Amino acid sequence: MRKKFEITSEVKPPAERAEPEPLQWVDRGWYVVLEFELANSARMDQVLEKAKTNPHFVELIDERGVTMYRTIYFKNDFPRFADLYELVGSWKNSRLFYRGDEVRKEHFDLWYQSYKIYWGHRKTLNSGDYCGLGKMSPYPDFLGCYERCVELRWRDPLFTHYQLNSRVWYSFGKKTKEVFTVDKPAMISYLSGLNEDYHACPCYGHTVIEHVLNQLPNEINPLIHKEWQFKGEYLKHTADRSYFNFDIAMTTLPDICPVSEKAYHKFMQKILQ
Repeated sequence: MRKKFEITSEVKPPAERAEPEPLQWVDRGWYVVLEFELANSARMDQVLEKAKTNPHFVELIDERGVTMYRTIYFKNDFPRFADLYELVGSWKNSRLFYRGDEVRKEHFDLWYQSYKIYWGHRKTLNSGDYCGLGKMSPYPDFLGCYERCVELRWRDPLFTHYQLNSRVWYSFGKKTKEVFTVDKPAMISYLSGLNEDYHACPCYGHTVIEHVLNQLPNEINPLIHKEWQFKGEYLKHTADRSYFNFDIAMTTLPDICPVSEKAYHKFMQKILQ
C-alpha cells in the first residue's frame, strides 16, 4: 500500500539535541500531485520536457528502485496541469493525490471535467476565483457548483420550482408565527450531498459558502424587513401574474418571497456588500 503524500516543512535540528523533533505537516492549502513512472513510451522525452517546466517538479527513486516523477500544482498554477495530464493521465502507472490522499482517476475526473468546462480557458487562478462569482453583482450568483447550487441571484419566486437541482436560499426554512426562520444547516447539508464529488475542485468556494451563510439573516420578519412578504400576501399582490391555481402555488412557493426584484437586490446588497 502506498504511503500518504504530504508537503512538509523543513526541520533543521540545532547542533545539540537529545531527541529529534517530530516531523511537522504544513497546511499548504489546495494542491494536487501528479506522479508517473519512467515508461517505455515514444512520448517520454516530450512528457519530461513538459513536466520539468513545473517549478514543483522532482525526480525520485522509490522503494523498488524505480524512477518516479512528481509534479505539484497549487491553485494558481493548476490550469497548467492539463498539458501534462493529457499526456500521462491514461498511463497505468500514473497516480493522483489531492492534499496528500491518493484519489482514483474516475473520482478525480468527475470534478475535473466540470472544472474544464467552466474554467479551462483560464491561464491562472486567483485565490478569489470560485464558481458563483458574480460578474455583474456585488455578491455571488450562487453557492456550490453550476446547476447544483443554492441560488443567491434574483429568481422570480413564481418560477423557482422549475430550478431542478438548484434552490433559492430563502426556500430553506419555515414560517413560525410571524417570523420566517432561515435553516442554514439545511443549506450546508443540501450542498454537501449535491456536490460531494466536486468538493475537491479548486473553484469550489468552501470559504465563500461559510462567509455568505454567516452573513445571511437567521430570521426574516416582514414587519421589519419590508423587502419580504409571506407567500399568501405575495400571491395576492401578483394575482395578475399567477399562471396556475392559487392553492397549487401555495404548495410550490417558498414560505416567504421578495416583494420585487428591486427590493431583493436592495436587501442582498445591504447584507452581503
